[in-house]
Amino acid sequence: MSIPLASSSLPSKPPPHLSLQKCATVHELKQVHAQMIRSGLAFDPLPASHFVSVCCTPEFGCLEYARLVFRQIPNPSTFTFNSVARAYTNKNLPFQALLFYIESIERGLRPDRFTLPSLFKSCRFLNEGKQLHSHALKLGFSSDVYVQNTLMNMYSVCGCLRSACQVFDKMREKTIVSWATMIAAYTKSDRLFEAIDLYRRMELEPNEITLVNVLTACARARDIETGKQVHQYIEESGIGLDLVLSAALLDFYCKCGCVSLARKLFDEMPERNIFCWNIMIKGHVEDSDYKEALRLFREMQFIGIKADKVTMASMVLACSQLGALELGKWLHVYIAREKVEVDLVLGTALVDMYGRCGCVESAFKVFEDMPRRDVMTWTALIGGLAMCGHAERALRAFQEMQKSGVKPDAITFVGVLTACSHEGLVDEGWSYFNSMANGYNIQPSVEHYGCMVDMLGRAGQIERAEELIRGMPMAPDRFVLGGLLGACRIHGDVAVAERIARMLLELDQKEGGTYVLLSNIYRSLQKWDEANRVRKLMVERKVKKPPGCSLIEMDGEVHEFVMGDESHADSAEIYAMVEDMVGKLKEAGYVPNKSEVVLDMDEEEKESALCRHSEKLAMAFGLIRTRPGTPIRIMKNLRVCGDCHAAIKLVSKVYGREIVVRDRCRFHYFKDGCCSCKDYW
Repeated sequence: MSIPLASSSLPSKPPPHLSLQKCATVHELKQVHAQMIRSGLAFDPLPASHFVSVCCTPEFGCLEYARLVFRQIPNPSTFTFNSVARAYTNKNLPFQALLFYIESIERGLRPDRFTLPSLFKSCRFLNEGKQLHSHALKLGFSSDVYVQNTLMNMYSVCGCLRSACQVFDKMREKTIVSWATMIAAYTKSDRLFEAIDLYRRMELEPNEITLVNVLTACARARDIETGKQVHQYIEESGIGLDLVLSAALLDFYCKCGCVSLARKLFDEMPERNIFCWNIMIKGHVEDSDYKEALRLFREMQFIGIKADKVTMASMVLACSQLGALELGKWLHVYIAREKVEVDLVLGTALVDMYGRCGCVESAFKVFEDMPRRDVMTWTALIGGLAMCGHAERALRAFQEMQKSGVKPDAITFVGVLTACSHEGLVDEGWSYFNSMANGYNIQPSVEHYGCMVDMLGRAGQIERAEELIRGMPMAPDRFVLGGLLGACRIHGDVAVAERIARMLLELDQKEGGTYVLLSNIYRSLQKWDEANRVRKLMVERKVKKPPGCSLIEMDGEVHEFVMGDESHADSAEIYAMVEDMVGKLKEAGYVPNKSEVVLDMDEEEKESALCRHSEKLAMAFGLIRTRPGTPIRIMKNLRVCGDCHAAIKLVSKVYGREIVVRDRCRFHYFKDGCCSCKDYW
């Protein structure tokens, strides 16, 4: 036998399609395809299919090009068909994926068990999913576990929990993925207790995905016991806490109010991602521990983790509650500097923060810069305007909201009614209140009745307010009754005050504010015996009034004062300033309103007690620590008392300062001896 020694023994170039693995760009990929066309390999099913598969990889993603090549293959394989369909799904192109499937079926291609699961993920509408389900039945894949699992998920995504349950119940063999998918479907549909019950009935050991879904259900259902059992199982089974599972546990504990347990877990984590930091910061904010949220944010900045829009929304909310305007402004600058996306949530939080801090124009600026606004954005603006005493602007914003096509909700009307209440617009308030059910199909809640009672009470229409309470379709809460009791004090209506106080004490005998208000009403009318009787009852029942607390922000730090507070590092200087301040105010005509003191003490002691009110301590600190002419901002947790209100008016005149006080009810802007509320608060 002779062996040929001609050129055939020399190495030849590899076929063009074998060079695909060397391609780094789409241009190179198309050059290879051109060579395949010239050599005729572009129409050979095997190399052509290989080329299509490479086109569909994430590195290239030339889906339309792959589709064109696919059409030219005489007998494409199902594997190639699946590659294109799966690539469309992975690139979130559901319409193109389904259209490609239809075209391929019409060409006579037969799907396999891997085709439909990919397409189920592309279904956005229930009708599409049902048609694909019918295909699965006709093709004989309906009993395939992989198909059934993705089918359940499709029905869940399309909002048809019933169909997902039917698929699950008919499964002869359920894998861990089947249980996890069904638990996730229940959780997504807000059927939380069914999700938790299904977890308890699981026939297999749960995996990480299952545990994450169960913890999510427990968090939303506030099922602390089951969640703790899941945590114990994780520790005992040796599954190990990765970042995803750790984040689920943190979220569970925070949502169930166990922030201290979440923080302990957080502090012990060897590694934390931005999601864990966000959950923990938000947990502290929702627990009203705003200072700890700020400390955690500073720690996050110190170690170099960049905040995102979720972090900033929580931080802005903390500033809103603390009234920390300067810190809120710094956060706004940080958002712009770091190019943090201002979505609806963050934009609304900024509008709310500026509104709650009394910076109406800044709130408007953020509002106007937002490309899109939803009902919560409009509501934040309206509520901020109402709290700042800009009733007319709040009502104009409400009209503009409706013109823009955004439908108000129940919370919006709380802002609208509050605006009417603060400005004494009784007729307008009634009109808006009646329009809720008639014009917007919103049934007034106890909060709306509270606004109406407050509005009538402020206007001196005590009998009308009491009549409204008697006609409420639900039982009045302590806020509704407390609003009327406060109005009774302002207008000296003892008879109604006694009736309302009895109703309040039936709700809660430990509510200190009720005793104090009733005692103050008696004292203002010089009914000393009745006032002392109320105070004695308060002592016998061991009831304590919540302490008044005033906050003032200075150099990025929030300082807190309570009545008679001597814990501050600058207490000696603060009290010296208070003495000097009161002396100057008396020269300007200030007369301490000793009726504000409810304790049994002599006149000199009463005056001393008034001087130690938290507002005055915060005011003195502000005068010490800020330059002359600088505005002073104070936030108080309770309604500012009449004596402090009168004193602050004079401070604004004597010291030439603009003073902004946000109390439990509204903003007060003091300037040149006057207040924006016009003594109507």
